[in-house]
Amino acid sequence: MTTDKMTRIDVDIPGAAYPVYCGRDILQNFGAVLSGHKNYRQVAVVTHPSLRRLCGERLLETLPVEQKFILEVPEGEGSKSHETLMQLYTGLLEARFERGALIIALGGGVIGDLAGFAAATYLRGVDLVQCPTTLLAQVDSSIGGKTGINHPLGKNLIGAFKQPLFVFSDTALLATLPAGEIRCGLGEVIKYAFIGDEKLLTYLEENVERALAGDPAVLEYLVVLSARQKAAVVEKDEKESGLRMILNFGHTFGHALEAEFAYSGLKHGETVILGMKCALRYAAALGRLDEAGLRRGMALLERIPVAYDRSKIDPARLWRRMRIDKKVKDGAVRLILVDRPGHWFVEEARREEVETAFAVLR
Repeated sequence: MTTDKMTRIDVDIPGAAYPVYCGRDILQNFGAVLSGHKNYRQVAVVTHPSLRRLCGERLLETLPVEQKFILEVPEGEGSKSHETLMQLYTGLLEARFERGALIIALGGGVIGDLAGFAAATYLRGVDLVQCPTTLLAQVDSSIGGKTGINHPLGKNLIGAFKQPLFVFSDTALLATLPAGEIRCGLGEVIKYAFIGDEKLLTYLEENVERALAGDPAVLEYLVVLSARQKAAVVEKDEKESGLRMILNFGHTFGHALEAEFAYSGLKHGETVILGMKCALRYAAALGRLDEAGLRRGMALLERIPVAYDRSKIDPARLWRRMRIDKKVKDGAVRLILVDRPGHWFVEEARREEVETAFAVLR
């Protein structure tokens, strides 16, 4: 369903269906969209200070709500912590926030994960709306209900599923992003191209520089297409018991890198880009991905520059970190790999091949 400015994508989950609204310059419509779903007396917007100035106050003004306020958290992956979560709980309790209230997550993946986990657990659950402001969050993390915080030993090891009332993606907000955030989002978009859509892979090969430059039309197209792909996967497997594992392509390698870099210096989407390089090398070493496919995939990934300290790439240590990943089952690390665009398979990771794959980043 579309309007002049908004595309609606439905996520048809039994008992928890919701829409994703995508469009450019649609923030002023937020309050009307919310009222079309449900009325609230209390609304808390969780965001960080720069976003409060950029769009948080504007969002608040659209809400026909008796009690509405903003709770700020610091920027960066470090905010996905137990300490910051406790601060959010304190802010909600001091405001006498009730069970029938709403939390709006206004920000990127960190805000979405943190505020979503707070919504899942505060008073055993209050309503949530995801309002993603980064490319990565709009194409991926805001859809699907995964929320959580990090532990010093690994990423997203403490969390819950919390499906939102709806997702609201204004692609005009992407114009304010630094180049690094666009790179991060493109990492997730490329993931969709590898696991599901050669047409998207070809489009990216033709338009990746325009996307990196922030072309509004290209970014809006990528947000809508990626949201449709994410919705289609989540509909079939809400809680990652089967098919949804394909969304982890590149992520098992990437999460180990994030933990190794202590969630600083490398952003999530950048580690996904590096992780996909490792995954492609691993599949090639198995003989499942041919040389032409490897060259094609690596060529696209190389067009998205990621700067990092190569001296920190210790394959043996990264293997140990990988074994703490939440996707480990019965002691085995499971990798999602591809042998051609749209054709994926699951492989139990072997230490020697994993360390060889990480070595490509040196």
